[in-house]
Amino acid sequence: MSLVPDYGDPSDLQVRARYGKLVSGVCLAGNVGLFLAKLVLGLAVLSMAIIGDALNHVADLAVSLVMLYSFYAMAKPPDAEHPYGHGRVESILAVAVSSLIISMGVLVIYEAAGILNDPRIDADPLTVVMMILLSLAKFAMAAFAFAVTKKVRSQAIRADAWNHLADGLISLFVAAGVFVTLLSADLRFLDPVFAIGIGVFVVITGVRLVRSSAESLMGGAPDEEVVAEIGRICASVKGVINCHNIQVHEYGIVKHVSFHVDVPETMSARDAHAIADEIERKVRRRLRTRPVVHIDPHRTRSEDRVLKDIKGLAAGFPEVISVHRAESTHTREGAVVRMHVVTDRSMSIEEGHRLTHRIMEEVRRHHPEHSAEIHLEHCPEDCGRCRQECSTETRRSVGERGRTKV
Repeated sequence: MSLVPDYGDPSDLQVRARYGKLVSGVCLAGNVGLFLAKLVLGLAVLSMAIIGDALNHVADLAVSLVMLYSFYAMAKPPDAEHPYGHGRVESILAVAVSSLIISMGVLVIYEAAGILNDPRIDADPLTVVMMILLSLAKFAMAAFAFAVTKKVRSQAIRADAWNHLADGLISLFVAAGVFVTLLSADLRFLDPVFAIGIGVFVVITGVRLVRSSAESLMGGAPDEEVVAEIGRICASVKGVINCHNIQVHEYGIVKHVSFHVDVPETMSARDAHAIADEIERKVRRRLRTRPVVHIDPHRTRSEDRVLKDIKGLAAGFPEVISVHRAESTHTREGAVVRMHVVTDRSMSIEEGHRLTHRIMEEVRRHHPEHSAEIHLEHCPEDCGRCRQECSTETRRSVGERGRTKV
């Protein structure tokens, strides 16, 4: 049985807010109970470590209240002042949560350092047992928050879950410290020492959470998994050469992605637009984000070499006098080379038809990713007017026809 109820699609802001309110409510009730229990216990046995642990829950109470408010705010629809919605309140909350954790850690260190020379703890075995039981309550809250995080991937809830886990470990350390003081009165100084260690641990945890939580607000680099997935999507679309300049702007659950896609510069605007539409549709479906695709024209030297090679293949047929006006264009179905092939004027239509198909088959054999469209022309045998490069005039002088140089 799952710890977390199923409220529906976690990408929906209303559903997400409902999960956030659930976590906030559960943790608010739990932290109130733990604070009161530890405060009473700490005052009863005069343990600074237990009192410090109780004060740590004051920050937890504030966190729960702020979280509750933030998830109400996050569910609000976009407005004129916030056209991208209120999703970033979640990142702001995560930073606030982490900052409160740091402040409480500093407070515990300060208070514990003040009684290092005069520890007054007067505990018994029951105190140890109660601290262990209270730590188990924190572990249960952490498990619940982590379970919710798996569903909604919330930075704020994740930060709070780590906070609960740290609190549970702190309570165990406190229980161990209290147990040690029971062994000998000379070891009572360990109570404030443990309290200082707890404070240091809390501060370090808070600093790490601040750093991770602030990434989206600072415009950090996009997640490597997102970049890789966009690359795979682009590679799956025919006609795309490359994608680059990937940028991700996060607004809570809402992400805006923009990137550039290279297509052959000879591709028509219609085909390029169709490619952009297909990529945007796939990215929107797989990543649940709002993508913007910028199309960039791209020409490679390899394409120039292929065009020259195809012209050479056509010119290599004995019946061909010259090849000119060759150009390569790209469509979503692949590359097409269009060229004009000049032959002897005595060639019949049937012979020209066969020659055209032979050239096309030769092109397809050497360059299967290209197709050829051939416009057959007859040589006018008027070299004074014809500007095409061929050896007609030379061949005429020797009385024979030879192969054309390309």
